[in-house]
This record gives sequence, structure tokens and C-alpha cells, in this order.
Amino acid sequence: MANRAAVFVHRLSGHSLSVRRLSIYGSRLTLHARRLHASSAGRSFLSTLLQTAKTKNPITAQWNGQPTHETRPELVAQGETTPGILQSEYDQRRRNIVDSLPDGGTAFLFSAPMHFVSPHVFHEFRQDSDFYYMTGWNEPESVAVLQKSATARRGYTLTMFVRAKEPEKELWEGPRSGLETAVAAFGADEAWPIRDFAKRAAKLIGGAHPVYADLDGEHGLVRSEQCGELRQILQRSNAGARVRRLTPIVQRARLIKSTAELQLMREAGRVSGAAFAAAMRACGPGVSESTLQSTFAHASKMALLAPITDRSTLTTDHSAPITDRSALTRPAYVPVFAGGEHALCMHYVLNNAPLRAGDLVLADAGAEVAAYAADVTRTFPVSGRFSEQQRDLYCAVLSVQEQMVRLCHADAGYPLNEIHRCSTHALATELRQIGFHAAERDIERQLYPHHVAHYLGLDVHDTIDMSRALPLRPGMVVTIEPGLYVPYDDRFPKAFQGIGVRIEDGIAVGQTEADIENLSASAPKSPADIEACMAR
Repeated sequence: MANRAAVFVHRLSGHSLSVRRLSIYGSRLTLHARRLHASSAGRSFLSTLLQTAKTKNPITAQWNGQPTHETRPELVAQGETTPGILQSEYDQRRRNIVDSLPDGGTAFLFSAPMHFVSPHVFHEFRQDSDFYYMTGWNEPESVAVLQKSATARRGYTLTMFVRAKEPEKELWEGPRSGLETAVAAFGADEAWPIRDFAKRAAKLIGGAHPVYADLDGEHGLVRSEQCGELRQILQRSNAGARVRRLTPIVQRARLIKSTAELQLMREAGRVSGAAFAAAMRACGPGVSESTLQSTFAHASKMALLAPITDRSTLTTDHSAPITDRSALTRPAYVPVFAGGEHALCMHYVLNNAPLRAGDLVLADAGAEVAAYAADVTRTFPVSGRFSEQQRDLYCAVLSVQEQMVRLCHADAGYPLNEIHRCSTHALATELRQIGFHAAERDIERQLYPHHVAHYLGLDVHDTIDMSRALPLRPGMVVTIEPGLYVPYDDRFPKAFQGIGVRIEDGIAVGQTEADIENLSASAPKSPADIEACMAR
């Protein structure tokens, strides 16, 4: 820590400034920042005074590691931290979590790590959902620390440890947002280089207050290097007994969607609906399951690319520039495109076989828009028209799905587990009408072996630790997805053997039945609509 200096600026040109401290370690500059409110003259003065890697490099200085209003105003509006979500909403999310902590409590949130296909070849990065929900920050090697404080302006302080701007690394790895952006655009009170986390974490957990963190990998998640560092620090300081899990608190908040979140999920449903229609039109004998998967992904992108519309005449000017928001979407999960008997496997994802005339395709796919997922399943005929048996089985599932959707309101008082029980009983009734003589236990064990619903949001299987025994409330988003999968078993009618049908939509729970919203209603679903779509 040789040659350390600190610069404090309290007032400039009559404008009050919060503290911004510059720490110098040898020849390296490290910005330690707090929120800054100044005149343009003040900002100009500070940008000259506080020379960092960002301000010194002419190329990467203009780049961030994710879209911000400064760099991508067509994606992130003024006042937003991430597309569709205001800075004030992120602040309120943090306040809500802090309100659940005892005085002096400290919460650690860790970004997801990078995952590699092979040495130097990485998978596309996907942020940890709790971390993203609380910060909007979309880079690896990051930690957010929330400390409840009665003396803090917001009732809490937010310290972020992130990758500093380093032009020599960004040349190879791509842009980083850096410390300045963490403070200026993401609400941090202080920002430090991620390399400083281990030596500063001990100070952050000082005292006898509880520490909230998720240190163990659960549900197949791999934790970051910094998570391991904190675990070691807690063990060395004998503070392990003070640790509480954070994710149940965050997941309870994530369970109820805001108006802005619902709008993003509505858009994800719309994009997915357009992609399903495109996949149906591309379907035909000999076409590969893989082709339908690729068509769906491409159509999802195209659904967010549109010419600017003249709102006065509601006509499109094809000579005008286009608005391209396709960067906001990617597949929400590895999709299922299962032709014929492949549909008997719940999560068939090989998607590599040719489709056969006379078969059905079960497609379970969804687009993610600005990190929020859609989860939709449709089943449609390869040749464009349902056979009599296919239509009978499809309509049985469709009838049950429509009945269960109507239960997705708070006034009904049903939790998801009770809706599942109702769906099993309804399927038994429907199956008897088309010649099945199956007991409900056979339905649950073989014909319908999965749950009818799960929560939906930033994750496809969202808020995974939240019980499906909770009564539904407005603001929840759930899937409703009954299915029937008839094996080659003579206990069941031969004409239906080898057929799998599932129908799924994302449903925004209402207070009353009239308030229920199907977020993926644009995806063709009735037999008539599917056949009409495929005939185009």
C-alpha cells in the first residue's frame, strides 16, 4: 500500500458533493467512489482530477459491459438501470430486502461465474437471478454487499466489488462497465476492484450482527470464487454461526412481480408467440426438429426488430430506420422439439431427428426478454392437420388447461398444489370420454407424471425454494401445463399409444377471474388456429 493518497472534495462552485475518494496503490489507480451529485462544472473538474483507466483509453472508455442509457438509449430509457426497470425500482427492491434484516445486518450477493466449454472457450454468460434482481449488474466476478444502517440516507449502504476497467484485458475479453459505472448508473455507494474483496470482506462482517449469504451450491448452481473466499473468512473468524441464507428472503420478494416486470414478461410472451407461429409454418414431413429449434430462435430475434411506425396514420414507413431491440432476447432455456414418440420423454432436448408425416410435434420453448422468461408449450401436427385420435387427445388436454387457468386468481383461494390435484381429476374425466379406463393413480404415475404448474419470472422455474402450497396472489406469474403421454402399453387404447401432448402458458394471477392474464395467448393454441397457421 505504498504511495497511498486520498483526495476528498466537499464543495465545488457552491454545489454539495458526497465524498469520492481516490486511492493510489503504486502506479495503479483504484477508484473508491460514493454517489456524486454535482454541476456539469463539478463533473468536468472531477473527470480531470480523477484520471482512471476509463477516462484514459479512447476506445473502451466509451464501452460498458452491458447496455446503459448512456451507450444504448434505444434499449435502456432515461432513468432505467436495465431495460424496462427504473433505477428507483432497484432501490425499492433493496429497501424491501433490508427491511427484512435486523439492524446492522449485512447481506452478500454473488454474481454467477463464467462457465467454459473448453480451455479459453466460454458459454454465453447468464447472471445469477438474485444478484441481477438486486443490482441489475450483468457481469461475472462481482459482489454486492448490502448493510442495513439507520444513519444511511437510504437506510442501507450498497458496496460493489466489480472488475475495474483494464484496456489491455478488454482488448481480448470485451468491455467492462467498471467502478465508475457501478456508482453512477447502478446505485452503489462505493465501488472497489473485485481483487480487493477478500481483504475487505472481513471488515464488512465485523461485529456480532447476522450475515446473510448463500454459500452452498444448490439446485446444480456453481458458486463464484468470491463465495468461497467469504466462506473461508467466516470460518477463520468463527463467524459461521451468524450466517443465514439470503435467497429465501429475495425469492419471497421476487415472487410478486411489479408492473414493470409484468410488462417485460408480457413482451417475452408476445415474442414467444410469434416464434411459435413461425415454427408451425416451417414444420413439415422431413424437416428436422433442429430446424424448428433454429426457426424459433431466429423468429424470436425478428419479433423485436421493426420499422418505425408513423403513429399518426398507423402505417409503416419502409424507408425509415428500423428499431432493433433483438439484443434483449435469447432462449430462456434449452427447448424441446420432440417429434412423434419423442414427446413421451418429458424433457427431450436432442432435437436432431427428422419429422414424420402423421406425427405430432411437442414444442416446449420460450424467449427471454431483458432477463425475464416465457415458458410456452404447444403440440401441433407435422402435416398440418390433426388426425381424429390426435385431436381427441389434444382437446382433452386443452379442456383441462383452460379449466385450470380459470382457477388462477386470488379469490379462488387455490395454491398450485391444489390446482394440480384438480387437473388430475379433470384429466381422468376427459379421458373416460374418449375411451380410457385409467384410475387416477395410473394417470399420475404414467400418463401425467409431472406437476401442472411452477412459478415463472427471471428463471423459468422461478423462486424454486418457494412452496407450491402458497395461496395464489395478484402479481404472481405461474405456468399451467397439463399433459398426457400415452406409452406403448395395452392398458391404454392402441390408437393413442405413442402420442404425447402438452399445452402450457404463462399466467399472470389476478384478484378475480376477470383479472387473469395469459401472457402467451398469441401463440396459436386451438386446433383451428394451429391448422390455420400451418396452412399459410
